[in-house]
Amino acid sequence: MGIPAKVAASKLAAEQDGSRDITLSRPAWLGEQGMTPAERGTALHAFMQFADFAAARRDLEKERDRLVAQALLTPEQGAVVDLRRVRRFLESPLGQRVLRSPQVEKERRFTAVIPAALARPGAASGEEVILQGAVDCTFVEDGRLHIIDFKTDRVQTMEELWQRYQAQLQLYGYAMEEVSGLPVGQLVLYSTWLGQASARDYEKSY
Repeated sequence: MGIPAKVAASKLAAEQDGSRDITLSRPAWLGEQGMTPAERGTALHAFMQFADFAAARRDLEKERDRLVAQALLTPEQGAVVDLRRVRRFLESPLGQRVLRSPQVEKERRFTAVIPAALARPGAASGEEVILQGAVDCTFVEDGRLHIIDFKTDRVQTMEELWQRYQAQLQLYGYAMEEVSGLPVGQLVLYSTWLGQASARDYEKSY
């Protein structure tokens, strides 16, 4: 048997839903006077990825300063990250579940071997690929592992996010069961723009 091909979870998901990664250059007229909405979204997403939520619940500004000191946020990102949106998450039912969890992991990187058909419909039976990626946040509750993906997209509804990212979340679910040894309970999208969470039970396809 040959060595499985190596692929990235985000790239596979983009191929499945027809989207493509797009690199945008910063307008020259903007200069250094401010950040674009996309850059502010990136700053907020970085905070959600790397912050210690328990520490943030006690003192948001102090946790932001820690992330800047450890170069997990740039000084410019630290200056514009929207802490009100972070507080809204921490006070939400989902945030409270995370804070109560005995095991929380942030920016959890993984490498897992998965059936190729899960990533590429129509692939030969028995074919496998090596999937690489990183999950924003996982937490354990009632013996199950739950996966959170934070999104800063400016959408109208949570359903829009599911249409964009469901394939990627399914891949995360399969991979996390493989590498953690725990059953995956829920796949959760959290919209920082809407201040809402939407969870779906994970159902293994293969």
